[in-house]
Amino acid sequence: MRELLSRSRAVPLLTAALALPWWGCIPSEETTLRGGDSAPAFTATSLDNGAPVSLSDYLGETLLVNLWATWCHPCRTETPYLQSVYERYRDRGLRILGVSVDLPADSAAVVHFVEEFGVTYDIALDPDAVSRETFHARGLPTSVLIDRGGTVAFSWIGPIPEGDPTFIEGLEAALGR
Repeated sequence: MRELLSRSRAVPLLTAALALPWWGCIPSEETTLRGGDSAPAFTATSLDNGAPVSLSDYLGETLLVNLWATWCHPCRTETPYLQSVYERYRDRGLRILGVSVDLPADSAAVVHFVEEFGVTYDIALDPDAVSRETFHARGLPTSVLIDRGGTVAFSWIGPIPEGDPTFIEGLEAALGR
């Protein structure tokens, strides 16, 4: 009988332990920034050279800001698609800033992630996850498209489905077709 009680307690604990790493990846029903909002002021650290990188550095360009983490499975699933979007639209003026919210101790994991997925767009480190508050992100990944004038075109909570027509139409509109 004791063994049965121990097992019945172990199952919920094991379930919670396995679900915990996914918790930050679960999108919520709350929205992030809305289309028409001004892009927030935000600065992080460039993975390439350790220099500060700010959204204001991209003013005049169409920018997709993508908040992610190496431990977030939906982020891992989305990254190859974002890379293909970047390759397809960069000549039309699209820039992507991937903002990692991994802890400082995980910077080697971020480098490995970028290499593993062949990411060629800009990556910034935000180990204090300030970006999650700045962009009102309630889950990972979260993406925010900012037009050339510094205005939010749209926000997307959760992974962007490959080829999603709503995403593509919004992106092309921000790029000016």
